[in-house]
Amino acid sequence: MEKEQNVIVSVDQILPDDLFIIPIRYRPVFPGMVTPLVIAQGHLAEAIENISKSTGYIGLVMQEDDSATEIEPDKLFKVGTVVKILKKIQLPDGGLHLLVNTLQRFTIKKYLYSKPNVLAKVEYVPDKVERNDKEIIALTRAALAQAREMMTENPLFTEEMKVTLINVDDPGKIADFICSILNLEKKEYQQILETFDIRTRLEKTLHFLARELELLKLQKKIQGKINDKIEQQQRDYYLREQMRAIRSELGSSEKEKDGDYYRQKLEAIALPEEAKEKSLEECEKLDYVDPSSHEYGIIRNYLDTVLELPWENPGFEDIDIDAARNILNREHFGLEDVKERIIEHLAVKKLRKNEKGSIICLVGPPGVGKTSLGKSVAKAMKKNFYRFSLGGMRDEAEIKGHRRTYVGAMPGKIIQALKVVKSKNPVLMLDEIDKLGISFQGDPASALLEVLDPQQNSDFRDHFLDLPFDLSFITFITTANTVESIPGPLLDRMEVIQLSGYILEEKMKIAQKYVIPKIKKEYGLEKAAPKFSTNALRHLVDSYSREAGVRSLEKLIRKIYRKIAVQIVEKKKKLKEITPENLKELVGPPVFSREEESKVFSYGCAIGLAYTSMGGATLMVECRATPGRGRVKITGQLGKVMTESVEIALSFVRGMLDDEKFFTRNDLHVHVPDGATPKDGPSAGITISTAILSLYRKQVIKQGFAMTGEIRLTGQVLPIGGLKEKTIAARRIGIKNLIFPYENQKDWEELPDFLKKGMKVYPVKNFSEVEKLLFTAKNADTKKRK
Repeated sequence: MEKEQNVIVSVDQILPDDLFIIPIRYRPVFPGMVTPLVIAQGHLAEAIENISKSTGYIGLVMQEDDSATEIEPDKLFKVGTVVKILKKIQLPDGGLHLLVNTLQRFTIKKYLYSKPNVLAKVEYVPDKVERNDKEIIALTRAALAQAREMMTENPLFTEEMKVTLINVDDPGKIADFICSILNLEKKEYQQILETFDIRTRLEKTLHFLARELELLKLQKKIQGKINDKIEQQQRDYYLREQMRAIRSELGSSEKEKDGDYYRQKLEAIALPEEAKEKSLEECEKLDYVDPSSHEYGIIRNYLDTVLELPWENPGFEDIDIDAARNILNREHFGLEDVKERIIEHLAVKKLRKNEKGSIICLVGPPGVGKTSLGKSVAKAMKKNFYRFSLGGMRDEAEIKGHRRTYVGAMPGKIIQALKVVKSKNPVLMLDEIDKLGISFQGDPASALLEVLDPQQNSDFRDHFLDLPFDLSFITFITTANTVESIPGPLLDRMEVIQLSGYILEEKMKIAQKYVIPKIKKEYGLEKAAPKFSTNALRHLVDSYSREAGVRSLEKLIRKIYRKIAVQIVEKKKKLKEITPENLKELVGPPVFSREEESKVFSYGCAIGLAYTSMGGATLMVECRATPGRGRVKITGQLGKVMTESVEIALSFVRGMLDDEKFFTRNDLHVHVPDGATPKDGPSAGITISTAILSLYRKQVIKQGFAMTGEIRLTGQVLPIGGLKEKTIAARRIGIKNLIFPYENQKDWEELPDFLKKGMKVYPVKNFSEVEKLLFTAKNADTKKRK
């Protein structure tokens, strides 16, 4: 490929009247230069192949629209440049690389044809110059002088351009060459090309040159100011370093204003010895650091943090146990065992007259009042309350702060909370501790080990503060939906208090006493809202809201009162009372059916009880057999432990029945709806065994029974956890008969009376007892079945 050249050439040739037109973009080509030209693959390249073999002349005309892809004659300028093809190189992609000699201007008279290529009849416009015209000579010299000045100002102009400018003596070509190297607009380039009069062309060139020179001088002035500023900053730095050295030699005691300010503040508060010494050292640094530097801001932020923290140990404040009990009862319905545990904590603090805090973990399904219970505890203790969520936290610096070497360093959440509450003994609630994350930035759960350890947190060191701070006066309350995802060492440092879900009656009381009055007040419906009938509320809880907490129930009640608000605003006929009959109109058809959930309609099915992070739940286990080769299919998103429970149950039932033909000639499918929800745990063992036995006997089990218990290969039933939550789940769908392991009988006795009321329980040691309870004598004999 030839190197691009800007060489002035002479034109002394006979040019054709009809020219093949090539459209070009962005800027025109001026006469009198040798320049490269690239033609893309297509019909243009094919036409140029033919032209180069005949005349070798083409016309270059600029397009009005640079984005146009098709050649349209009416979108081309009327003045272009005729060129002679000097050299042609075939490109690998089918295009052409041309080296052309630009000769002179032409004007298009008319287009002969435009498809597939453009052919036009043209008229050439040669430059006419009177050599002795003094005005043109003066304009030429002025243009050359300004062009040379511009080249000295702009280092981007090459020596080749400067030499070309010296060797050209034609005024028209001088104007063309100068304009070709200037940074002009597209229309300004075309304007010069269309200027045939030499004098006018030189005048326009001088105008563009003057503008370019002015821009170059302004650019140089701005650059000079920037350089001066940099030099001044360097000079100031050197002077400050010299001043520091002079002060060091003289032992000068002169202090800066900010340093004195912080010293006075630090002397006025009761700081521990180490904290005081470290803070005064930072004040010394502040005296010698430039106020405009990054380090100056970090030191000030550090000293401000030290001053804002509550360093003084609090005195003991007596706790009124009766008042605390009243607050808990007033703000939370039910949860008697939880309230009693909290009262026990407060009673111990009162007796010991110890202000040291404690670490409690409230575990329960969403919507049962864990966060609001923490606020009530703070109110009962007359302490400041601060809450922040740990859910999704993946950076340990959120707990222990950043080291001050990092840009934007700040203390961790614990120190930030103490700055806000301005108290050393607040109630800090760490929400969603079971949802901590782990990433390459560290493990925040490990960082919490020191914070939540009473033996270590009296000497807690935040990375930003780097001073020992006593956290033992803080009462920490953490919340979680389940303890399974909390690391063992962290769980060991907390006292766990379980919050179970609510039963129907409790939800109704909460709605009547707390939720409905609160929503009426928020919506301005205290006087205008219709009354909620007891039956309507029961139907709403039973058929629309069966979760463990009351969050979805509150959403439904809000939806009802919003519709009532619309009726009042639009002055429509409003309801006098909310009844079960008009609930469908207000919130839609019922979501749950008690009959469908509590009944077993077919053999091969059994109802089990589960305990999840959302509270207790009922699980229907279904089994079906199809002719096959003894394969087992398990569906329903079962976890590894529950899959093993299916295998154990199957092995036990096969061993108990001693009928290999049934299991080797049939494929067994075990399914646990709802298939989109993951399930895991060992406590479904007896439920799966019951479902398989029901399938084998083709006998539907007794109605109204739900069961839970892990099974061994010997048939022994092992104990389970979460009996309270499972009992609540059974009551929620109207099941009154519970089968659970014999060893869980002590857990049953600890349950409150209102949960046990109306329930019939069957503690079992072996699966044979389950079989006797659930299967009638009819069809029990396998021979009769065959």
